[in-house]
Amino acid sequence: MIRDDGPEATFARLETACAEVFRALEKGIQTADHVHDDRGWKPGGDIHFYRHMTRREAVEELKQLNPELEDEDDLGLPMSGLILHLPEDIIRVWHTTDIKIPKPTTEAKLKFVSQIPERAIPLVSDGELNLGLDEMAKRARKNHIVIQWTAEGSTILRFDLVRPIGVHGAQVAIDWREPLLGRYTQVEDLQYRRRDDKTGNGEAEAQ
Repeated sequence: MIRDDGPEATFARLETACAEVFRALEKGIQTADHVHDDRGWKPGGDIHFYRHMTRREAVEELKQLNPELEDEDDLGLPMSGLILHLPEDIIRVWHTTDIKIPKPTTEAKLKFVSQIPERAIPLVSDGELNLGLDEMAKRARKNHIVIQWTAEGSTILRFDLVRPIGVHGAQVAIDWREPLLGRYTQVEDLQYRRRDDKTGNGEAEAQ
């Protein structure tokens, strides 16, 4: 059997990590709010700094997962975030303002989103017939996953598990999308979910 990179199996592997990331981002937002309130600053006046403070506090909350802070990629723009290296998966935590994930601008991120679609590929042992499937070597790499989140003010409006499979035009093409917000909060995301659906309506789909 090979590793299952479908949405249900991936979330089963990452359930604890996803919950910890969500709570860490909530704590990060609280910290960013506290600093801005203490100084009388408006978050909208320096939104990149506000999001960076959120991520920086989240790093402290996620120390048990040994996160990396992407403080050089994209010069602190919205898609900078956190990286978590787990046994079978690598998670990048990216904030976006829209359901579409914009095309990465760094080589590292472009490589990250480039992977084959989730599908069953049989493993071949040394004593079995080699079927000539080049994808088998690729499948040995870790599963690349994006936790895509959107916040408006202090409220998290989107928290989705997304499997990227390359770039299509100006956006990341996705294999599948699994919304997780309802698992962690009862807040209704009317503004954003009205135009979203579970498969990423409007996004570049795998062919």
